[in-house]
Amino acid sequence: MALPNTIGELFELSIALEHAAETFYRGLAVKFAGEQEIALFWKILEHEEAGHARFLETLLERLSEDKLRSPAPAELLAAARRLLQVSPESMLMDVTNLEEAYRIAIETENSETNLIFEALVTDFAVTSQAVHFLKVQLKEHADRVQRAFPSRFDSTQARLAVKARG
Repeated sequence: MALPNTIGELFELSIALEHAAETFYRGLAVKFAGEQEIALFWKILEHEEAGHARFLETLLERLSEDKLRSPAPAELLAAARRLLQVSPESMLMDVTNLEEAYRIAIETENSETNLIFEALVTDFAVTSQAVHFLKVQLKEHADRVQRAFPSRFDSTQARLAVKARG
């Protein structure tokens, strides 16, 4: 466990946020298993979130003790702690149809989670090429919900018609 208010703690919180998003998308895949195209869409997002967590874990392992113990930006720590107060399980309980899932996914992808991830990548990735690549990947991931959502569910009405499993 990292010391409080440090870069090490911020990494741990950010990794936890990525795993929470992974859990949320896994739960959506189960809730919408009856719609294979939608379930696959949620599984793709789940796997990308797992990849984000693995990347942060790898980056964390490479940091020196001095860097890990250095102070983290208070606003990023506060945002991460606040975001982790809402569990993926409680978010999933609120989902009764595809429209609700879609809206929560958009909120999740536009939350401060990605800002925290980007800050860590920008400050601690090894090369500038890696930073650029990861920022592009993050942007594509965040845009995927709106850009790559299965087209037959483009309308609110279509999404409202798809009910979630209990």
